[in-house]
Amino acid sequence: SLRIIGISGELCSLSVQPAWRVAKLRCLVAQTFGFPAAELALLDDSKTELKDHSAVGERRQLTAVRLSPSAAEQKAMEDREFMGGLVLQRARKLASQEGRKIESST
Repeated sequence: SLRIIGISGELCSLSVQPAWRVAKLRCLVAQTFGFPAAELALLDDSKTELKDHSAVGERRQLTAVRLSPSAAEQKAMEDREFMGGLVLQRARKLASQEGRKIESST
């Protein structure tokens, strides 16, 4: 069981699987409280925001923080820019590797 706490204490307790991604948990918690998942951040014990691609793992407690719509929009834009940068970096690396393969086969 995973406890979700907020400023006022425990908000809910959910049965989760360790392999679940944080994105799935975030959607479930937001749905439970009736607001968009984009407006929910989940923090671990060190108050670090968990990334959507991370596994829930063996955590037993997370802190839920509701973001304003404008803060959620800003966060989504920053996440898209970050992911775009990662994709571009990966594409460049693959292109570089392909270039070396072509050179060595000629």
